[in-house]
Amino acid sequence: MKVVAPSGTGVVGRFETFSFALPRTRFDTILRAAAEAAGAEVREGVKVEELVYDGGAVSGVVTRDTGLGTRDAYRSRIVVGADGLRSVVARRLGRVRTIGPRRIAFTAHVADVAGVHDLGEMHVGRPGYVGLGPIGDGVTTVALVVPQAEAWRGAKFFDELNRFPGVAGRFDARRTVRPVMATGPFARWSRRAVTTARSRRRCGRLLRSVTGQGIYSALRGAELAAAAILDCLSTGASLRQYARARRREFAGKWLLERLIGIAVGWPG
Repeated sequence: MKVVAPSGTGVVGRFETFSFALPRTRFDTILRAAAEAAGAEVREGVKVEELVYDGGAVSGVVTRDTGLGTRDAYRSRIVVGADGLRSVVARRLGRVRTIGPRRIAFTAHVADVAGVHDLGEMHVGRPGYVGLGPIGDGVTTVALVVPQAEAWRGAKFFDELNRFPGVAGRFDARRTVRPVMATGPFARWSRRAVTTARSRRRCGRLLRSVTGQGIYSALRGAELAAAAILDCLSTGASLRQYARARRREFAGKWLLERLIGIAVGWPG
């Protein structure tokens, strides 16, 4: 990983471990196929709109088929809200809170970016930063992250990239493989990872998935959640073990990410 300061000074860190990068379209397809092969019933084109309650606890979801417009209710002993930054599950339960700094990300896939090899890059500016990550076949993920107050300022994506000395002139807009997409603001958290309610033999009603940064957090959080769910269903153990395991696994990571976020926001 190469990190470049606003002054242009850079440092490269090489680690004993390694990262593996590939397009999300390919990665998500692999995950979907693996889940289906393991016995999951996959339903695409279905959007969760509401939660189903039983005695004040979550006991399922209400969905809408985005093609047909039909609505259905699904009941379950455990509901996992793994639905991302604007989680319907978390918002319906009033679990979302926001902390600063609030940032917006613009990303694109660009081919033949000059100087990209085996290193990921992070270029810090005033304001915001740019991240570069090769994903194979000569394609690079390019992400521009700026404070919410600075987006979009009427400028174009590649014009904004040229504000950063370490990446200026390295892109050809005509080599864009995937158009620019936007997401944010970030820094949203769920107030509580797990909500449980015991009624007869039901061991739990809601399990809120991890919302940490990055695919690693999502995948590792899913492993921890799966272990807690299986234990809950087989022995009646509390789902709160997931919250404890999650803290043990990610507390150090969360602190480091917070410190990095502060350093990027105030590079001086």
